[in-house]
Amino acid sequence: MDGLTVFFTVLSGVITFVVGQLAVKLILDPVQDLKKTIGQISHTLVDRANVIANPDVSTKEEKNETSVLLRKLSAHLHAHLYLVPWYVTTCRIFRIPSKEKLLSASKNLIGLSNGIYSANPTKADEWNAKRIEAICDSLSIYLAEESRWPKDLK
Repeated sequence: MDGLTVFFTVLSGVITFVVGQLAVKLILDPVQDLKKTIGQISHTLVDRANVIANPDVSTKEEKNETSVLLRKLSAHLHAHLYLVPWYVTTCRIFRIPSKEKLLSASKNLIGLSNGIYSANPTKADEWNAKRIEAICDSLSIYLAEESRWPKDLK
């Protein structure tokens, strides 16, 4: 084996490694981060359900914390549109929500954040429940039928 063959073998290995690392860092990591954010949203909707569903009985501190958290999650969704390269194509390949669904979920997270401070507490539970449904539907987060609005009261 001559020196030129060894050089090209090593060079092809280095190029393969570099291209693989570029794919991981530029495509796979941002997609994984988006999926983590969707998981955080799902967690927050369950963890803060007592504040979201009953804003009139929650303390001011609980409302503030929940509102800020929902706004941050909305901002993270917006950021992923720019962090995930070629989003329109990438969303089809990795089966992540489309740009329109991501923006809809982001908008509804802001609405939910505002709904915690609703001036009409009798309607806040219904508005917040509908926003939660829209967020879950947009991000493909499972929501049981009995948890949807209107609830059948028997």
